[in-house]
Amino acid sequence: DVTYGWWVGNSVVTNKSSRFIGSHVAHTGLICFAAGANTLWELARYNPDIPMGHQGMVSIPHLASIGIGFDPTGTVFDGTSIAFIGVFHLICSMVYAGAGLLHSLLFSEDTQNSSGLWADDRPEHRQASRYKLEWDNPDNQTFILGHHLIFFGVACIWFVEWARVHGIYDPAIEAIRQVNYNLDLTQIWNHQFDFIQIDSLEDVMGGHAFLAFFQIGGGAFHIATKQIGTYTKFKGAGLLSAEAVLSWSLAGIG
Repeated sequence: DVTYGWWVGNSVVTNKSSRFIGSHVAHTGLICFAAGANTLWELARYNPDIPMGHQGMVSIPHLASIGIGFDPTGTVFDGTSIAFIGVFHLICSMVYAGAGLLHSLLFSEDTQNSSGLWADDRPEHRQASRYKLEWDNPDNQTFILGHHLIFFGVACIWFVEWARVHGIYDPAIEAIRQVNYNLDLTQIWNHQFDFIQIDSLEDVMGGHAFLAFFQIGGGAFHIATKQIGTYTKFKGAGLLSAEAVLSWSLAGIG
């Protein structure tokens, strides 16, 4: 009983959870392919004698900011690690493309009603059905949101540990250095509205460490509990609540 207009995102995959997954995996593959291809394209035309800011680059400067492709002083260029990153993304994009094709062409349309590849008369796939999006079911929304928040929290932990073990580029000293996070809740509270003025990488990593704890804790809370209070339109009854909240979470990580 579809009530969405044709212009509403994902309306064509209502009650087709496998197709919904396939479309998202395909989008991920396209993004991954674009990242890998652009990295290799920039690497092919990179001139170490000219500042990266004057060469219109995007991917290589981001890799350099997390200490990939250059020595600790940020001056000696190493194209091998950058090429590996680019090729790795291309390989991953092919894996995503294969998964998207499987979900779009071979798997049954609705994972809730089938555990097989083609047959729609198989027993209900209980595990998959728990992740089927039901916009009018607040318990379903909070359950799925909880898992997404945990993944975002793990990504924050990865970034903090990368900075602590490997190191990231510090523009203040123009070199790559290891950064230990400063988990000072007072600093985090004071900088919640003036975070652009933060000039300490330790404070930046501390903010990400706190965000990881907050997201994983919130994700576990959403998974373990039911919807609290009245499920109003503000909480997502009339919009794609999960995707909206995840967008804000991604903005918080950035």
